[in-house]
Amino acid sequence: MINTEKQLRTIPFPDLANVFHTINGREKFIFLPLVSVQFDNHSEFENRHFHFISIWDTGTYEDDFFNEFRKDIRCIKFKLEDNKYCYLGKPNFPFVDLLPNAYDLIESHFQEHLEYYLRPKSFREFSDENGVFNKGREIILSKLKDFDKADAAYYYERIIQYLYTKKKYELFDKINSDFSYSELFIGRTTTKENVIATFNDEGKSDHEIINNLLGKPNWLQKPEDISKDLSLIFVGSVSENDFTNGSAEIYLFWDKQNEEVYQFFQWT
Repeated sequence: MINTEKQLRTIPFPDLANVFHTINGREKFIFLPLVSVQFDNHSEFENRHFHFISIWDTGTYEDDFFNEFRKDIRCIKFKLEDNKYCYLGKPNFPFVDLLPNAYDLIESHFQEHLEYYLRPKSFREFSDENGVFNKGREIILSKLKDFDKADAAYYYERIIQYLYTKKKYELFDKINSDFSYSELFIGRTTTKENVIATFNDEGKSDHEIINNLLGKPNWLQKPEDISKDLSLIFVGSVSENDFTNGSAEIYLFWDKQNEEVYQFFQWT
């Protein structure tokens, strides 16, 4: 294990400009940067930066949705140039042209109701059909009528949770995607006041969000069938649901020979 104090930095929610070389202008709406790992004079990785990325693709998959950089829904690769990723293709899945408008609507809704989202609330309050969350989802469906209803709702939930978790991290230095607190133990082991008081202190710190850093992948399912022609070095993995409504464990590998990064996805 390396000296993490001197040889790497973990940066949650890195700026997109520090993660991607813009190729097609759609990166912001499809690829959500979760966390970057920046090495410093490391014996293997030298001064390279790697980035864990959550991907929006409607949850389904066809061969022509992406390109040769993603031939399988379980894997995607990026070219690594000057510590940023290049995705050399034009994603072409259904409704992709509507994502910029959808993203802007979601971001505006989040900023307008920031106080509501950041205020600790029970799940019953949060899930009320007249609540801000449900109203926000309906805004997307009403404004973008050509968007598939299920996909629009799911995209809304992913982006709003990403923005929420990012904002909470900026305020409280914790990675925590939970919108609401549980009432399960109130009255038995704790009080509602204590739950509310500690709500924003819960979550993971920077050094806790990358799993098995420079170790071996702890596969959720069977080990991925990685081509013997590839000589991949495992960096670590992150749990997507720490950041968004996604449910994948994201495993990141570096192809030293070709300067490419592979992400493998396994879902819970």
